[in-house]
Order: sequence, then C-alpha cells, then structure tokens
Amino acid sequence: MASTPVDPRFPLRPASEESLLAFREFLREIEFSDHSLCRRLEMDDMSDLGTVNWEVRSAQLPGRLRLVVDLFVRGLLVHAGTLQATVGEKIFATLRETGLIEDSRINVGSVYCPVWLYPADGFVVASDRRNDPEGGSFETPEDVVFPGIYGGTLRFLRMLPDAAGSDALDLCGGSGIGAFHLARTAKSAATSDLTPRAARFAEFNARLNGLAVESLCGDLYQPLNGRQFDVITAHPPFVPSTGKTLVYRDAGETGEDVTRGIITGLADHLRPGGCCMITCIACDTRDQTFEQRVKDWLGAAREEFDVIFGLEKVMPVDEVLDSIRKRGQHVSADQVAAMRERLQAAGTRQFVYGTIWLERLRPVRPLSPIRVRITPAATAADFHRLRMFRRERARPDFFPRLAAARPAYSSQSQLTVRHVPKDGLLVPVEFMFTSEGPLNAAFRPDGWVVPLLARLNGSVSVSEVFRAAADSGELPEGFPEQVFLELIATVVEQGLLEADLGASPA
Repeated sequence: MASTPVDPRFPLRPASEESLLAFREFLREIEFSDHSLCRRLEMDDMSDLGTVNWEVRSAQLPGRLRLVVDLFVRGLLVHAGTLQATVGEKIFATLRETGLIEDSRINVGSVYCPVWLYPADGFVVASDRRNDPEGGSFETPEDVVFPGIYGGTLRFLRMLPDAAGSDALDLCGGSGIGAFHLARTAKSAATSDLTPRAARFAEFNARLNGLAVESLCGDLYQPLNGRQFDVITAHPPFVPSTGKTLVYRDAGETGEDVTRGIITGLADHLRPGGCCMITCIACDTRDQTFEQRVKDWLGAAREEFDVIFGLEKVMPVDEVLDSIRKRGQHVSADQVAAMRERLQAAGTRQFVYGTIWLERLRPVRPLSPIRVRITPAATAADFHRLRMFRRERARPDFFPRLAAARPAYSSQSQLTVRHVPKDGLLVPVEFMFTSEGPLNAAFRPDGWVVPLLARLNGSVSVSEVFRAAADSGELPEGFPEQVFLELIATVVEQGLLEADLGASPA
C-alpha cells in the first residue's frame, strides 16, 4: 500500500494485523453492522441515523452493542473501565494503540472516539466527526473527510459496477468506501484523493477491514504515473465555488471542474472495454445537455465512448444557489450574486443530478449520448442491461436480429390513453407508454403505431408484425421497415419491451 504524506493532525495510528483482526471479530460478534443497526433502530438505511430517537431506541440494543454504538456512532463519552470490561484487555489496548479512544479532558475516567466510526456497506469505516466530542466549539476543517453513510454516498455505492477480475480505481475516494466495495470482486483496487487526510483515512480503513486496497494522494490521476484501469469510479465534489474553498465540496465556478477533469483523463487511463461511473451534479447549458457536453470533453477520443446519463433530479439554478447560501459558511448575498453571474456567463440553464456512465468501446462504434430518467432505487444492474443493449445496437447485424426477435412488454410497462370530447364522443388523441421501474421510461408514439406495438406479445417477430401491417394497409404509404425497426429498438432501449436477440457472431 502506497504511503501518504504525514498529517500531524491525523488522530489515528496503525496497529498489527492480528490486533485489527481481533477487533473486527469482536464487532462481528456483537453485530456491529449496517444491516443489524438498520433492523434494530428501524431505519431504511444508515443515512437515517440523524432521525433516530436515541432515548427510545438505544434501550433496544443489546448491552455490548449499545456501548459500542454510544462510543463510535453517537460520539458519547463512556467510562473507560466499563469499556475495557466489555471489549477485553487486548482490544482495549488496540483502541488505545490506534487512537480510536482518547482520555476525556473534562471527565476523568472517561474516554471518547476522536473520529466517527460506523458500519457502511458491510465494512467498518472511520471519517471525521462533525462536532467536538466534549461539547466545545467546532469548525469544519477545509479538508474534512465526509462519512460514507450520507444518502448521496449510499446511492453512489448502489451504482458501482461489478469489477470482477478488473483493475479498479475510485477517484475523490474520501474514506475509501467506494474502493472497498470494488475490492470485493476486483483483481486490484485503489483509492485516490487530493488531501493527505483523506488518503490517511482510506489507508487506515483498508487495514481496519483487512483489505489490500492501495491508498494514493494527489490531484485526480496525478499520482498514478500513467497507469490504466478497467473500472474508474468517482463521487466528486460538485458545488460551485463561493470563494472560500472547501476541498470536500467546491468544484470550480460551475461545480464541474473535478468531473470534467476525470472525464478528460479517461483517454489516458481507461482501457478499451472498460467503464467509468460518476455520480455528480452537473449543468445543462442553453446549447447542450450534460451528456452531450461530456462527449465533447472526451476530445479526439469521443467516438471511442458510449455515454449514458441517468437523470435523477433537475434543479433550477436559483434552487441550487439558495441551498448553497443556506448551508454555506459565511456565504454573503454578494457572493451568491457573483455566482449567478458566472453561471449565466457559462450558459447554465439548469443543474442536473444523477449518474453518468462512459464505456470505452471495443471495437469502436459510433453511438450518440443518451439520457434516461432514474429513481433512487436504480442500481448498476439496471445500467448494465442498457449498456449491453446499446453495445448490441452498434453491431452491423443488429437490425436483422431485431427483425427476427419476438419481444414482449416488461411487467412494469403500461399504456395510458388520453381522450377528448369530439362530436359528443370521447376520442383518443394521445398514447403514452411508460415504465415505473428503477429506470423510468416514457414513449409517445403516433396513434397508428399503437395497434402494431400491441401485437408484440412474445409470440410473433417484429418482421412478422410489420409485414402483416403492410399487407392490411395499416402503414403510411412508403413507410420502410428499417424505420419501424429503429422505433422498436428505441422502445427496447428504454426498457418498455424486452427482446432476446440471440447470439451474435464474434
């Protein structure tokens, strides 16, 4: 594991593998896990910790687990003797050795944890606290390391691709949680962050969890010395700068500097056949959508990449600026006004939040960037299906295979028909196919197409439906089969129809 610069303010220290293993086994024995805490505290996920009524819920935890939660999760002072009796002398010594406990300055005989230690995604992770454990004043440091259990981070973790057998890299890695997830299946995994503090946390957390994850420190790809990877992921800072830079949050004048730096570096660091996944906030401009701009950021390599943006939320510029003003540290009205002017000068139309996927195609096939709507329930598996279909769509034999396929509607698809009164009767004027799954889809066809689409029930081929419609005069004059196939491809791509295309020759 690569060494990182010394940070004299960093509170944690290494310990032997044997000692850390014993600590992990103890935590496993008392069920100090995200699954256990969510079940016992009746939370949907760990991001709900801030809503827990501890006066009621704490009593429902078993004694040893309650003490550990009080110390590490709630950040309370606990009696040193009680803690030693609970964890045993060896583990108590390990907590001392690693710096996970320190003596209270105001309550003799008590100890506290100087960091926040919590279960996340099946791991135990340390990151910075957001308050003084002994009740004093607290100011967030510029290089604070965010916890891995905020809602945005948990969504990011659900989107991480299967890295089986790959060399994987998580940029802007913070506590290291993204790389730890990738390390479950990857051949090798690395995490990199701009600040020494984050790199030290990631290094400590990797050892704490017994993981061979490399922790690097530097600006994006700078510490990699030209290395390439099969999987690159990131959950970068994405808030427009307010003037005073907070490393964990600020990302240039429009909030996209870090995201753009990651994407422009893919040509040098992502292998052919590899994929990049970034969960972020970005901008649609007056001229281009975010995914179109991403394609341009790739420069000369643009045709080598398929770009898919999963849009979860659209945010007006004023909504984002108001949020920054409310949450910012000493952000003045003049600073907000200056930010608005910079965004207007950059042509910003709106902010968008979601996940962007970039796949480096092998062989190269021209594909236009697309946008799909997603819900918070979307996972990497949903994007995998879409990515695989687009890969097939770029093959020269795709349309003949689609013509022979027998597609059927997914269980989540539905057709809504809008009627209006005409001559005393209700007449259908609009048809809308929708899907309410993790990837929301909507398709509005012309009325004459709907009866043809309705016949795709899994028992007839696309070509058979087209020929029958042509023979019965249901098609507009001169309407070509290729256009019909392209329409069906769009419906399949959106997940409304499911089609088995069969095997394609290599």
